[in-house]
Amino acid sequence: MKTKLLLAVLVLGLGSLVSGCKKEYITQEVPNITIQTSVASTAWQYDQTTKTYYAQINMPEINESTNQTDGVLAYISGDGTTWEALPDVYNGSSIVYTYKPGVLYLEIQGATGTTVDPPGDLYLKIVLVASQAE
Repeated sequence: MKTKLLLAVLVLGLGSLVSGCKKEYITQEVPNITIQTSVASTAWQYDQTTKTYYAQINMPEINESTNQTDGVLAYISGDGTTWEALPDVYNGSSIVYTYKPGVLYLEIQGATGTTVDPPGDLYLKIVLVASQAE
């Protein structure tokens, strides 16, 4: 009888210890960063060799770590409301972007290699997507 009682107490005690253990997960959220700016029509330069208009946008937010690990997304808009993801072909123009620490470049040329009219004012949205290297 004592053995059964002792066994019951041990099972209950062990059960309460096991059920009292709780695994905790700590999720550390790293928010993305969104930067909105504009590119004036006077900021565009023309490269005669490549028939490309390009604009250089200073981006101190793109540091060496961002350049190597994070994602950099770019969107353009003519009105600041409707956004198109880059790269894009719009009205016969091919629009791409490249970046390195401190700067983002926009390039516009004819989708078929032809010369296009100089770009007007554009709105630009850059989203830096934080990531973790493995």
